[in-house]
Amino acid sequence: MDNIAEIFISWFPLLLVLFIMWVMPIILIARSQKVGRQEKLAWIVACLFISWFCLLLFMLIAPLKPNDK
Repeated sequence: MDNIAEIFISWFPLLLVLFIMWVMPIILIARSQKVGRQEKLAWIVACLFISWFCLLLFMLIAPLKPNDK
């Protein structure tokens, strides 16, 4: 049991950094004012699967049409 706890504690910082790197693009897209709600939802769903690549695409081509406020 102690061995599992030691492994978890030793890997926790790396796992935390990886989790933050996975969640950051989702937060950035969710807070963006470049696109409307429906397009933002599509970007977030895509980001769940291809995280940083999707953020790069979002930054390059996101304002495809005016906001639907």
